[in-house]
Amino acid sequence: MDFDERRRLADENVIAAFSLAEERLGDPRGGSARFGAARAVAVGVEVAFYNPVLALDPATTPADVHAAIEWVESKGLPVSVQVRNDLGDDVRSAIDELGLVADEWPTPVMALEPIPLDPSGSAVAPPADVAIRTGGDELLDDLHAAIGSGTTFRRIFGPTLGRDPRVRLAVAYLDDVPVSAAAAISSRSSVGVYAVGTVERARRRGIGRAVTWAAIEAGRTAWGSTIAILQSSEMGLPVYRSMGFEVISHYTEYDRPKP
Repeated sequence: MDFDERRRLADENVIAAFSLAEERLGDPRGGSARFGAARAVAVGVEVAFYNPVLALDPATTPADVHAAIEWVESKGLPVSVQVRNDLGDDVRSAIDELGLVADEWPTPVMALEPIPLDPSGSAVAPPADVAIRTGGDELLDDLHAAIGSGTTFRRIFGPTLGRDPRVRLAVAYLDDVPVSAAAAISSRSSVGVYAVGTVERARRRGIGRAVTWAAIEAGRTAWGSTIAILQSSEMGLPVYRSMGFEVISHYTEYDRPKP
């Protein structure tokens, strides 16, 4: 699979993940729309990140982004814009003109392709005193406990999303207590890894790495996925690189300044 195809599949999975959240939440202010080459998904909550304009296609124009931002804000929702790093400066300037401000750290978009059919070694297996379970909405409360979800994310990632066949969950337990988790979301040949987190007391033991592998494998088994994608935090970047993920692009998030 060539570089451009991997980037296209990664962008597609991000759009699918936001669209699935909007569909399953069912908020009356929610919706999704295309404006030229830009996509807008209003999940319908009062957090700008979850009402994004996705400017991921290099063909996106300033007019596309302006129209998409106006559409989201017309619903009375806060908006964010995710801009892929290879878009033209004219798009970024247009966003600046509307008063949105870029995050200082562009988020790395990473891909693992092909997904190893039989990954092995200490980097994959959890520590001996840790058990990992994969499944659906029966693990949802444990996922939220492990990643320390707030009220908004618990509402978005609720039972209707957790039981969707396009979603699989992986949770790691230490002494029967959930300490790490990750979610897998499907789009065509891709498995996207989201909501990865580990409680402080269980970090630096390889548990997060193991639960990420478990989520990927759950997706590969359920959907026959051939490529795994994720957006990495700064902390997670060296971990994902060690798993074989490669940076294929970056997304810069733009938000309105807080009052």
